Amino acid sequence: MTQPEIIAHRGATYLAPENTLSAFRNAIDLGADGVEMDVQQTKDQGLIIHHDYLIDIGTEISAKIYDLTMGELESIDLTKWNGVDLTTEKLASLEEALTFCKGLGNCRIQLELKAPILNDPDFVSRVVDQIRASGLGDRLILVSFRHDLLKAAKELMPELRVGILTLGNLLSTMLPPPVIWKDLGLVNSMEEPLDEENCPALKRQAGLISSAISDKLTLIAALYPQMSVRQIISTLSAQADPAAYVQTLDFQVDYVSCEYHTAFSNPEVVNQLHAVGYKVAFWTVNTRNAVRSLAPLQPDCFVTDRPDTIRVWLEETQSGS
Repeated sequence: MTQPEIIAHRGATYLAPENTLSAFRNAIDLGADGVEMDVQQTKDQGLIIHHDYLIDIGTEISAKIYDLTMGELESIDLTKWNGVDLTTEKLASLEEALTFCKGLGNCRIQLELKAPILNDPDFVSRVVDQIRASGLGDRLILVSFRHDLLKAAKELMPELRVGILTLGNLLSTMLPPPVIWKDLGLVNSMEEPLDEENCPALKRQAGLISSAISDKLTLIAALYPQMSVRQIISTLSAQADPAAYVQTLDFQVDYVSCEYHTAFSNPEVVNQLHAVGYKVAFWTVNTRNAVRSLAPLQPDCFVTDRPDTIRVWLEETQSGS
């Protein structure tokens, strides 16, 4: 059994702040084949490496990425993090992150393209320009939940490797049916984008169900900004069968990266995608049981928060221990 490539999700996030240069270096030191990172646009059209739209990684600052300039973001002090005293740490620009990772041996990079909250037709071209200038070639793959943005990137740089991120058939668990929205306190209509005020309002309600729905709605709103609820439901429904969906795309895709529960509802998903020429990644694989279930399917890549132990779990699975 061939071992899948191991990609550290946002770096080694238990040793340093996520999506920072220290997190990336630590992940490679722990034996990961590469790192996953997220790129977003700042108020002044800069490109910053950060996952959430909200600054929330152990700082006293509460602000949104798109409301701050590149200079303001780079000045945030991350040297005090979860009780760890780091010598120097800050949010990195896309250029800094790509240059740094290029120097980490044969480090592979999965760069997730986050959809800009503020509509900017030049966002994708700026990212592509940075990728082209980095000279990373086939060591980098651009991934995104926004497949229209990947198509635009591919048109600008045909040799660029791209991978679609998909939630598979998890629509019903991610987005509550509109018929119960009013009972949950949601005020959106089907024709409007998800109102970001709904998510924290839900979280303030008592009960685990409201909190869980709030987290999922926050994720959906971040993945598909500016899209109406009806468009989001249509988009996710179309992706329920990744092998069928990817063949409907009108641009070349190299990877299909599935939320790993997809394989539990369809154990043939890897074979189906391999049969039509696509490599397969699963995210985010963080437990021994998940590895034991998924490794026999022979995916090409695991994206994980546990680059320190996932190879041990893979070896245990292969040895039958």
